Amino acid sequence: MMAASIVQNVLLKAAEDEAEKLKSIQVDKVVELEYDLGNLLAYDINDIDVNQLRSDKEAFLANLSRDNVQLLINQIFQLPTLKVDNEVVIKLPAGTTRLPRAKPAPKEKVLSKWEKYAKEKGITKRKKSKATWDEELKKWVPRFGYKKALAEKEKNWVVEVPGNANDSMDPIALRKTKKQESVAKNELQRLRNISARMQKSKAKSKISLEPTERPTIDQLNRSVFIAHTATASVGKFQPNLKEQKPILKSGQKRHFDPLVGDLKKETTKSLDILDKLKNKKPKLDIEKAVNRELNQPGSLDYKGKGIEKKSKTQLKKDLGKRKHKGAKDKKFGGKKGGSAGRGPAKKGGKRTGNKN
Repeated sequence: MMAASIVQNVLLKAAEDEAEKLKSIQVDKVVELEYDLGNLLAYDINDIDVNQLRSDKEAFLANLSRDNVQLLINQIFQLPTLKVDNEVVIKLPAGTTRLPRAKPAPKEKVLSKWEKYAKEKGITKRKKSKATWDEELKKWVPRFGYKKALAEKEKNWVVEVPGNANDSMDPIALRKTKKQESVAKNELQRLRNISARMQKSKAKSKISLEPTERPTIDQLNRSVFIAHTATASVGKFQPNLKEQKPILKSGQKRHFDPLVGDLKKETTKSLDILDKLKNKKPKLDIEKAVNRELNQPGSLDYKGKGIEKKSKTQLKKDLGKRKHKGAKDKKFGGKKGGSAGRGPAKKGGKRTGNKN
């Protein structure tokens, strides 16, 4: 009996685990969820069971997430499907949730006077053809160019003169002058529009090189520094002007570590300093030491006059010869062009001077 009950309990537990894995797709909620299928979002505004959350937090959150995801998937499968390249897909609707932008919204473009006027009057830009049909000449005439001017001369070969006009008035020259004035007026208006747009949409920069009435010394130094460093080598090979003072480079502020911060980082930094002080040893330059040893007079590889060390007597003799040699160096008291071999006679030896 005991064995049968144990087997029955094991089978019941396995069945419960299997049923737990294969939950129903039907989920009941007191308040229906709000969906934004375009962004695949679901908002659950139901109250949370605080006691169950405190008793088993992980299991409660897992079950809640599973139920909400199941409801979202049920809503997605209710959307119409499409078949693209032998694959069944679902086209999501437009999202309703306004997501935050990664960058600020672009600023509105400043309109010119003509653009404002066209917007108020409802004038839209239409693409014009390059040629128009002239009913009087019965041919196609270009909208601009020298052929347009020739067509105007051909069409307006006679100019009507008003009855109250002076005899000296030239109507053709007057028409030409009016056209020049109209072109100049349009050009002036175009320049005004550009100036107004630059004043409104002018970006403020930290470095300003605009001329002022009386620039200060700091502004002049800053301008000279910018002009000096505006080369490919950043001013490294740029020669200075005559009587120009050395240009002082604008240094960067030194950023100190905060007094109150990461204790672990501060401890590690202090321990590193102590280790360096503890293990501080003079650095040995092996190449320099070997060269110094080889250049010693007693070394076998010494490149001097002799291999063995000289005695004190020999050094004194060499020093005496150097004093009476008349070298260029005046530290030894010799004269230029002096003759050697006129020193005092040695004991027991012969005098090397001339015989009397």
